[in-house]
Amino acid sequence: MAKVMRTAISKENWHTSKSERGAYLIGEIGRCCEGGIVTSFMTLFLVFQGIDLKLVAGVMLAVKIIDALDDVIFGYFIDRLHLEKWTLFRNITGEGKYLPWFRLTFALFPLFTILFFLMPTSLSMTGKLIWFTVFYILYDFGYTLVEVPMNSMMVTLTDNLDERNHIIKYKTAVGGLAVVMVQVVWMVLVSEYVGIPLRLVALASSVIFFFMMLPLATRVKEYNTELANVDGQEKERYSLRDMLKCVRTNKYLMILLLSNLLMNGLATGGAIGTFVSYYHFHSSLILAIPIFAAIIPQLIAQMNTDRACKRYGKVRVVLTAGLIGAFFYFLIYFFGNNFTMVAVLLVIQAAPGNMSKMAQSFLLPDTIEYTRYMTGKDCSGIMTSLQSFVTKLSTSIASSLGLFLLGLSDWVPVEATDFADLAAQNVPQPQSALDVMWIIYMLIPAIGLVLSVAIFFFYKLRDRDVELMAKCNAGEITRAECEAQLSRKY
Repeated sequence: MAKVMRTAISKENWHTSKSERGAYLIGEIGRCCEGGIVTSFMTLFLVFQGIDLKLVAGVMLAVKIIDALDDVIFGYFIDRLHLEKWTLFRNITGEGKYLPWFRLTFALFPLFTILFFLMPTSLSMTGKLIWFTVFYILYDFGYTLVEVPMNSMMVTLTDNLDERNHIIKYKTAVGGLAVVMVQVVWMVLVSEYVGIPLRLVALASSVIFFFMMLPLATRVKEYNTELANVDGQEKERYSLRDMLKCVRTNKYLMILLLSNLLMNGLATGGAIGTFVSYYHFHSSLILAIPIFAAIIPQLIAQMNTDRACKRYGKVRVVLTAGLIGAFFYFLIYFFGNNFTMVAVLLVIQAAPGNMSKMAQSFLLPDTIEYTRYMTGKDCSGIMTSLQSFVTKLSTSIASSLGLFLLGLSDWVPVEATDFADLAAQNVPQPQSALDVMWIIYMLIPAIGLVLSVAIFFFYKLRDRDVELMAKCNAGEITRAECEAQLSRKY
């Protein structure tokens, strides 16, 4: 890699205080962990309920079609409407552009999660599918109501790119680490060694994460809510046609979303990871060992990603680290019968794999600044809602695909409350089901990672140009000064 940028990161001219960044970080941890409850437990919960896997796979995809409308509509309204000006909500929402939406709606996220897991075990198969459909839709809507404002804030908290990348780095690294740690705790609690009912773990966790999101609602202020260097009347006009123009203009966002769809849509292993651990390696907890051991190298890599991006450029880091991570995924697949090798390779893969994901997380605000500059529209809400939709859609595709493929094998259905109950029943699975399970767990995600990284060969938005666009959008330089310094015409 050729050196293209200095690596020193100055904190001069930062807008947020340490307290505000801390409150945002705690809220992000709460949000990520709350979302992780359904991501981690949904497959287990449904399998333990004895629901037909192929039917569930179909329902998941149907729900996401409905959820697409939620995300796009909310993304439009969050950009179009200013809640802080509404007398009805003013005392609750306070000042800002995206924080008012968070303050008004964040409590719905844990509430809908709790309702999802209150599915009565006495319901018929049809009743369980209806319950799953209704409350999965509400859960997804609650997820959108929290995720879109929080991610959109990356533009309004500050116009300083170093400060912005610093916040993204910590929210991604610490948030991801917290989810891993919590997932390990969850695995222990519902394992055959402890045996706490999955439902109880999910409900107690939702209450905890609700209180973690509270500080963001009370201690954080947005500093960069006004778009400069734009005609006043043009800035105020924001129609559905304008929204579509913002989306159509942003080809770099499309690359980012396509990468997300390929990586997360083929990440089928997450749906059955605990079952792989239980049936392949004879313990529901044994795969937690490499996951736990990988925390340190993963964290070191993530905490240095911003410096690597500043020196080499974000896209180069995404490509190089991502392809290295994919190579180790393929090795893991071929060493599937050797737990020691699988564990070692999982630990090694964690550093480059997570560095690539971290670098990708820096790119969404860049594409938003690009579109703000090109269209004169404040379109963070629709951009982040599109990312939210693609993330949830691709995650659902992965879960649906994993469950569908497993359902096509000779998988023997089970009904249990946790792994202690499953161990007591001693339900074996045929070798054909175990073979399909390993393909779902490792080979399909490896292919998805290669495809998702390769798409970035077409991403041509330069980091230095984004800096100039952000300064122009914030009014620090004029549009003419920005145009004169850009590396090329966009």
